[in-house]
Amino acid sequence: MKIVFFGSPGSGKGTQAAEMAKGYSLTHISTGELFRAKVLDGTRIGRRIGDTIAAGSLVDDITANYVLFKAIEGLNRFLVDGYPRNIAQAKMFDLHLENMGTELTCALFLDVPIEVAEQRLILRRTKRQDKVENYRRADDAPTVIHHRFEVYRKQTEPLIQYYSDRIIRVNGTGSPAEVTRKIAKALREWE
Repeated sequence: MKIVFFGSPGSGKGTQAAEMAKGYSLTHISTGELFRAKVLDGTRIGRRIGDTIAAGSLVDDITANYVLFKAIEGLNRFLVDGYPRNIAQAKMFDLHLENMGTELTCALFLDVPIEVAEQRLILRRTKRQDKVENYRRADDAPTVIHHRFEVYRKQTEPLIQYYSDRIIRVNGTGSPAEVTRKIAKALREWE
């Protein structure tokens, strides 16, 4: 199984991707985590990625493709969370998989109303502020959230049409456990 998992900011992709990866014995590859690790490296590429994320923009296609393609090397079963973010990345990913002699099993789209997703992001930021380490993601800053949704609408939402023949559209509202059950039910036909 090779799955891409996408949705709006705050749709619950990270939470659900971790559950699905565990339940289906897939390697969970979060591009957000890969990018944050690069930022912590302090390299030139890491600084560029950090500046882009802090502005609420998407990491450029060449960098995103490079980081992801390195991460999936040698893997037969994986779930990619947070990639592709646009049609160009999706096309390059399909080509990369074809060059590897394989193809994407399906694209899972977590459909959540924007108002619900925004509330989740605000809640996530509040919970993180309450923690002792006071960890904050730059892309959860209130001034950046609005921009992230604009970028999502323009660049990521068109993936729904791109993946039309291999998409699994799941209603992402409800408790995390409810959403996990909905995804598991929808994935049965793709196993």
